[in-house]
Amino acid sequence: MRDLTLAEVMEEHPQLTSFGIGVFDQRHKTPDVRAAEMALERADLIEGEANVHKIVRWLRDNDLRPIQTPHANSYALKHTVERQIGYVTNGEFIAAAFIVGYPYRYRAPNVLFGISARDLRRVSGRRG
Repeated sequence: MRDLTLAEVMEEHPQLTSFGIGVFDQRHKTPDVRAAEMALERADLIEGEANVHKIVRWLRDNDLRPIQTPHANSYALKHTVERQIGYVTNGEFIAAAFIVGYPYRYRAPNVLFGISARDLRRVSGRRG
């Protein structure tokens, strides 16, 4: 099975932006403002495609196994990745995890992913 491209992931998840799912504080914005911010944040995600590919490699190189039940928060996971590869956005992490194919559940603006807690502890250096 081939990897999805970032463009395919963005088509499949039309609310995916560099921020995560949607835009910051979207409930308090007019539809026009929200749409304009969505367009900018989606353009930012496209510009971050190199980071998306770095994260995909990191996820695979660290052998983070998928599990059925999504529990790992994308925002927390992005911080784990950042300690090793530098700054990434929540949306870049989410896109990479979609490309790798982890089970997921939206919890906007974040996404929960089915990634082994044992593997996460191993890569973050925590005992558990």
